Amino acid sequence: MTLGRWNLILALLLALPAALFAYYVAGWIEMRDRRVLLERVAEAQLNDVTRDACQTDPGWFLAGPRTGRPSLADRQSPDADALLPRPRAEEMPFEFFAYDDEFLPKSVAGPRFPEDLRRTMRASSQLRLASSTYNSSQGSGLQTAIRTQWGNPCAVLLLRQPPPPGRFWTNAAFFLGLYGVACLVALGALAPITRRVRRLSREAKASAAAGYSEMVTITGSDEISSLGAVFNDTATDIRQRAVDARDREDALRRYVETTTEDIVPPLATLSARLATLSGSEGPAAAKESHRLMMLVQNLAAVTRLRAVTQDAPREAVDLAAVVASVVETRRTLGRVAGVTIDASRATTPVTVQADRALIEQAVANLVDNAIVYNRAGGAVAIELASYDHGRRFRLVVSDNGPGVDDETLAGLTANKRFRGDEARSRRPGGRGLGLALTREIADRFGMQLDLRQPVGGGFEAEISTRQAI
Repeated sequence: MTLGRWNLILALLLALPAALFAYYVAGWIEMRDRRVLLERVAEAQLNDVTRDACQTDPGWFLAGPRTGRPSLADRQSPDADALLPRPRAEEMPFEFFAYDDEFLPKSVAGPRFPEDLRRTMRASSQLRLASSTYNSSQGSGLQTAIRTQWGNPCAVLLLRQPPPPGRFWTNAAFFLGLYGVACLVALGALAPITRRVRRLSREAKASAAAGYSEMVTITGSDEISSLGAVFNDTATDIRQRAVDARDREDALRRYVETTTEDIVPPLATLSARLATLSGSEGPAAAKESHRLMMLVQNLAAVTRLRAVTQDAPREAVDLAAVVASVVETRRTLGRVAGVTIDASRATTPVTVQADRALIEQAVANLVDNAIVYNRAGGAVAIELASYDHGRRFRLVVSDNGPGVDDETLAGLTANKRFRGDEARSRRPGGRGLGLALTREIADRFGMQLDLRQPVGGGFEAEISTRQAI
């Protein structure tokens, strides 16, 4: 879940109790104001006009206020005080009734005196005024009782204020408005935190993309600024570790390259001299010397491959010249193994943008495998072809040796990356070491390595372009 959605849910949850609290506080304030107003209206009724009206016509007055004074005939009809219509609430927001000192109405229209007000006023004869709420079909209303000191039948007046019409929908709209405002306030309060977290995320990603050379700039004294400070400390440590690792890799690469330059030429000379010895020990020693030389060269290629990044400068490499160079250095190995090398079909001019030393090592691994794992009297054929108007090529190294079984081929094909233990996972000097490194070199420069077993036997390895060059 994103931070924005989480903040929205949090704002909705926080706004609910805040809106309920504000709604009940506003309702309490409104009820208090209405009660004060009703008590003032009750006080205003204690005048000579109201007293004379009550004492002159108690049967009519005790029925409550009317929109107009009906005729005498209507007033004298049975139950006139209950049957004659009362005004609507918006026309007469208050209605009042008179009671004797026993809190009994003289009219059937007068409601039963509220029990809570009765107990309150009987508890203290000095209490002039008491208020409470009552329930009606429209909601909760207010009522106030006040002593008049007029005597019966107008000893006590009861004033009632019913709730305004449509009170439910008014309250619902008011609550939704409060809830909306609370949500906006909560979102506004959470917005600065969201902006700072998103800013920290953007700057952290930018710092990672720049190799942690840039620091985040979150300021303040809260947890987010502390997180930014921790990130900066971690970025500094990562950058220093990366620098140390690069320095170690550079030192190792320089050491391996220097060692290779010192070891490979003597090993090549030794292999050539051993090949000239008579008997079976000379050729065997020459093969072992060559294998040792290839292991050293592959190690050097691995360190060089790790140093060559995707965006490192490349050079134009002539594949035909690379093949010719590899074949020339493998003549002795082929003669010792009794294998002929045919590179007559590898003279097509093909140029790729890559690292020459790595490409040469990849081709050398394929040629070495074709010679070493061939049979005496076998042959190795190298073919270099260009197609698609020179934008694509394929370099095929094939032999007519015993090949490999299906399980070994599956293992060689599945090995996508050089790890350094390929030679140990198979027989000493197995194909896996050179092929894994060759596959990774090809992949680094936009090529691919395919391994096949031709129908007629032998083994075939092909380096080709994945896309037009």
